[in-house]
Amino acid sequence: MESGIREDLAILQKLEGFAAGKIYVQRDDLLHPIISGNKWRKLKGWIRDYRVKESTTLVTFGGAYSNHLVATAAAGYLLGIPTIGILRGEEGFNNHYLELCRHYGMRLIPVSREVYRDKTGAVALFAPVNSLVVPEGGSGVSAFFGFEDLINKWNMVPDVIYHASATATTAIGLALKCKEKGWNTRIKAIMVLKNREEQELLAQEHGVLDVIDFISDYDFGGYAKCNQSLLAFINSVFLKTKIKLDPVYTGKAFFGMLQEEEKRPNEMVYFLHTGGELGRLSNKYKDLLLD
Repeated sequence: MESGIREDLAILQKLEGFAAGKIYVQRDDLLHPIISGNKWRKLKGWIRDYRVKESTTLVTFGGAYSNHLVATAAAGYLLGIPTIGILRGEEGFNNHYLELCRHYGMRLIPVSREVYRDKTGAVALFAPVNSLVVPEGGSGVSAFFGFEDLINKWNMVPDVIYHASATATTAIGLALKCKEKGWNTRIKAIMVLKNREEQELLAQEHGVLDVIDFISDYDFGGYAKCNQSLLAFINSVFLKTKIKLDPVYTGKAFFGMLQEEEKRPNEMVYFLHTGGELGRLSNKYKDLLLD
């Protein structure tokens, strides 16, 4: 077990009274307050690569509200790995995400959007020699490694796995590892971004589009958009289960799962709770969500 990251706490929690079938929540939100959910699952493979290659610095990319940047900074702090975040510059430099990055020792390098788009050029300019470069969001083949450990923990085979999807990396990782085990599990990716074509193309490139359903009906108006109905739903789930959902990712995905299961119930349903605690702490929501 990595120092401070509690995979033993990431249990399957059974839900009662939510749908006709059996629903279990994979509590990856409990892995760590900051490095939770799919952020740790995706970083795990990159950290393995960092050690195998004997790199000296972990370099990655993100915007001013990037969960991935914060998770990378926190993981680096816990594991003794120097980190650099190449930051999309126009989005501002004073929020709780970036304060946490700095708190955990990440060196933030703000760049223009033009420089940011040219990732190869940005790496040449700002990455020290012998760095390991992690793509934005922790995506890439190495990101799939952590999902193998997750699935190997399960002693029941789910009919479907729901999760919040922004880049398709988690959906692909789950699909690949389920296929490797010979499971006929479908991945239900509740999209929080309006980027279906991008996500489907990536899944097709990895040969798993046939087992993933990208569902775009529950984004509540778009990325980071929210309304009183969603906030009330998140609070109602907390009152019933003590499970904390966030308004950007997991709240939408959990709502979507319940709606989809009402229409076409499955016998064994898993919901991968991918974290989202930072979203709950934002000034916009922290006084509106029960804790």
